[in-house]
Amino acid sequence: MAKVNDTHPYILMTFIGALYLSQGVPMGLAFVGLPAIMRSLGISTELIGLLGIVILPWAIKFMWAPLVDRLQGGPFGPRKSWIIPTQIICGLLFFALAFLITGDKSDFTLVIGIIILINTVSATQDIAADGLAIDCFKGKQIDQINGWQIGAFAIGMAIGGSATLILYDNGGWSLALITLGCIMLSPLILAFFVKEPEKTSTAQQSHHDEKPSIKQTFKRPNAAKIIIVAALFQSVHAMVNAMGGPFLVDAGLSLTEIGTLTGTVITVFAVIGSLFGAICAGFIGAPLTAILAGSIAAVALSLWLGPAQSMKVTFNEVLMITGFISIFVFTAYAAFFTIFMRWASPKQAGTDFTVLQCTETFFAGLAAMVAGVLVGQFGFYNFYLITLFMAILAMTWIGFSFFRLGYLSQPWLQKTKNNEGDAQSAQS
Repeated sequence: MAKVNDTHPYILMTFIGALYLSQGVPMGLAFVGLPAIMRSLGISTELIGLLGIVILPWAIKFMWAPLVDRLQGGPFGPRKSWIIPTQIICGLLFFALAFLITGDKSDFTLVIGIIILINTVSATQDIAADGLAIDCFKGKQIDQINGWQIGAFAIGMAIGGSATLILYDNGGWSLALITLGCIMLSPLILAFFVKEPEKTSTAQQSHHDEKPSIKQTFKRPNAAKIIIVAALFQSVHAMVNAMGGPFLVDAGLSLTEIGTLTGTVITVFAVIGSLFGAICAGFIGAPLTAILAGSIAAVALSLWLGPAQSMKVTFNEVLMITGFISIFVFTAYAAFFTIFMRWASPKQAGTDFTVLQCTETFFAGLAAMVAGVLVGQFGFYNFYLITLFMAILAMTWIGFSFFRLGYLSQPWLQKTKNNEGDAQSAQS
């Protein structure tokens, strides 16, 4: 187990928050900024849906997560020796996008390729960042760091998506991408103020005897059910989000309006939701919070049916609908990630948590690609009707699974409060 960390907790939390924020930037660009930009250039929804492929590195990072857990040497510390180089590479790749590409319609194949590379590097940073968070925070602090994590990631998505749209619409492609590159480099300022916790000799010996591996993850208690939950809980909302920009373009909103809307929703309502999720998880438990918030968010997708039928929507209507849904989506998101982080073994925290993240990401990316096909074949109204039914069905299955596992009872809080529980989780 890690010794007490000498870094001030606010500095450590700010650093980890900055890392998660930077991870959201390329995701916001791919799933908020680029879809709207591409649609404004006349690109079809089927091709826009293919942007889901940029999420692939996040879906397969489990393949190299054990390597990041095993190789913890380096001049900057066990985790920072991964974090610092990957952060620099991401920043440089954004500068390459700014200076080597014009942003014309014919350039988007290359743009997508570079974003895939950025996400590969960013996903590697995430493995180390998750490991650092689990190393440094225990018990109810895990609830807090997950709210902080989701909120910071949401702000990063707002920057990568909404800020990009506004900058692109008013200053062009290069200005937008240079700004994103600078933001990717900014966490390096804090990196040198953070001292990582040292490992005890016992922990080092255990780490040597039982090397982190995917095989060990699948031996964890209730692994199959938790992995299925990770696959389901966000997939439908990923479908809706992937087609959000194209829908609003077709409904008559400008790129600046869309950027302002998504930025407001993500930076305000999503942050409120993620922090609210962390608070609720501490009081009533993460599983119950996840079920209640996730169910409300699922039913709330019905609010899109009216605008989709008329294909007319106002700025204020979109603000209210997306704001309401986002609060509960991100409340659930923070709660689900708390469940996943507590389920992870301290012996291979980065690997276990990464497997669940990869599962969620893979199915979210697949859902985004399917979304474009559904809209192209059936139109926006039927698309929202289908996703409403799918979301309700998914949350019903998750709720039943948590009930069967005993996760909805108060003892779940007690059994997981110290985040030490191969044996504890087995009692679930």
